[in-house]
This record gives sequence, structure tokens and C-alpha cells, in this order.
Amino acid sequence: MPDPASGPGERETRLAAIRDHARRAVAGLARDRGAEFTTREASRGSGLTVRDLEPLTGARTARDIELGARHAARDYIRQAREAGRTWDQIGRALGVAPGADADQAGLTVAEAAYTYAAGSPHTDTAIRYGRSFLWRCRSCDQAISDRGQIAGPADDEIGHTSGCPRQAAAIADWNAGWEAEP
Repeated sequence: MPDPASGPGERETRLAAIRDHARRAVAGLARDRGAEFTTREASRGSGLTVRDLEPLTGARTARDIELGARHAARDYIRQAREAGRTWDQIGRALGVAPGADADQAGLTVAEAAYTYAAGSPHTDTAIRYGRSFLWRCRSCDQAISDRGQIAGPADDEIGHTSGCPRQAAAIADWNAGWEAEP
């Protein structure tokens, strides 16, 4: 994974490139759907015009891409969990920050990543039934209902077979972390 830009100038350049790619993707998808483009003033009073989408068409298409990207991100997160990555590793790769927005609620990077993947803990469904993120364990080949980091892997990763080596290693790491606490 490439290192994120470190300085403010580098970050702004990277974000500008991302916005440019997103805008091109929106225009391409809208064009593929048969949307018509209009001409509008580039900026108020400039006298220059640009071709662009009708604003509501652009907004709807951008939202569709956002939802598609979110789905793709969750698929990659699932693959990361299946490959043995921790919620903390996933959170760092995603660049999430605890409490940065509603999709990143939590006290740690790991909890913010889990919220991004499993959804807000404040929905009626989450309050009533809890949250889980499903993935398949490569060690025991079972579907795992992952509840995040609540009580440790023995209780949080439901579905492993007894004696699953991946779960045993996760439990050992969890216990070692508690033993290292002062």
C-alpha cells in the first residue's frame, strides 16, 4: 500500500487528484446512462462556460458511485479479515479516525474501522440485534459473525470450529495483550 502523503501540500495534491478522478467517473457513468450535458458559467461573472451535467443528475450519479465504492470497500475489508488482518490494521489502511464522522464512531482506530464496515451502532437494528460483519475463516472454513472488539476473539468471532488455529492464535494474542497491561 502506498504511503499516504505526509505534508499539507502533498495531501492537497493527492485529494485534488482523487476529486478529479471522481468527477470523471461521475461524468462517464452519467454519459453511459444517456444523461445530457448542459453548458453553464464556469464561475459567476467570468463569461467562460463549461459543459457539465445537470446538477441533480450529477448529484444522483455521484451518490451511486459513492454507494458502489462503499460496497467495494466492504468487500476488500472482508477479504482483509479473511486474510488474517486485524481491525486496527484495516482502520490504519482506511485512514479512519475515531469519531471523525458518523461512519467512524468508536474509541480506537479498530473500533472506527469496525463501525465503517458494520454500520452505526446507533441504528434501531443495531440497538435491537447488535451488529456483525460476516467473513469466512481460511483456517476452519466457517462463516464468522464478527462483532468487533467487545470481549475478545473467543466471544467476538462467532462460528469458528473448536480448535481453529486462527482463533486460538487470536485468543493467545488477546490474552498476551491483557497480561502486558500494568
